[in-house]
Amino acid sequence: MSFAARGAGAEAGEHLAAAWSAAYGRQPDPDKAYDEAVLAVGALACPLVCATNPRRTLGTVIRDLRNQSGQWELTLGDKDGLPAGPDRLIEMLALLWDGQSRHAGSPNSRRQTASEAEAALHLAATLVQWLSGGILRKNPQREGSE
Repeated sequence: MSFAARGAGAEAGEHLAAAWSAAYGRQPDPDKAYDEAVLAVGALACPLVCATNPRRTLGTVIRDLRNQSGQWELTLGDKDGLPAGPDRLIEMLALLWDGQSRHAGSPNSRRQTASEAEAALHLAATLVQWLSGGILRKNPQREGSE
């Protein structure tokens, strides 16, 4: 976790540290750990993908990336050695976002388990490292066609 937090922006790093403490501290709080993991990823993904949206969330990032997938690429190569499309990253973001129990009082609201919180934290650490390391970028061939 410390490697991901070192390379992240201050806000993302603080959220990752809080998630770690909530997941593995003396008094574990899985709900807080999961929430902080989501916030850590959002702290980097939101300004990168939907900078002009004042009401952005990780859900907004996922929606925008899906709607504009041709305008984004990963620095990881595909099987042909070309920059991969963002689909796998989008699925990782969606896994983190969709697994979170939000909106208390709704029929699907529930407490997060320790196992879910730990998995969310480690997924978020990977996503924070990737995003802070520049794995997601605008496709230079499509950049002007927004």
